Amino acid sequence: MSKPKVNVADYGCQINENAPSLLNVTQANINFEFIKKPEVLIRTNASKSKHHEDIIKGLMVPSFSIGDRAVAYLKHEVLAVMLAQAQGKSKDEIRSLVKTLVAQRHCLTLGEQL
Repeated sequence: MSKPKVNVADYGCQINENAPSLLNVTQANINFEFIKKPEVLIRTNASKSKHHEDIIKGLMVPSFSIGDRAVAYLKHEVLAVMLAQAQGKSKDEIRSLVKTLVAQRHCLTLGEQL
């Protein structure tokens, strides 16, 4: 039995109209999977220092705490940034995407559907 699609708009979340149309959360079937930093580094082919620099510059989503001594990333956020890079989006467009993704973290709710 497959999981129903999550429609973030059902939870009253406002989506930034100025954000790139790269990730339309209201239509996306988001798989909430946590990934750790080593996997992000492998997927992006970035060094630790380049990855940290990208986070500081707003070109990569930051990690979040999942425990006292552990952090993770949402897989769909990392993939969205990688897709923007592959599509040749400008740094400003990627920064806008990253800001939108981080802001949407506060709107995402598991609810009864997942």
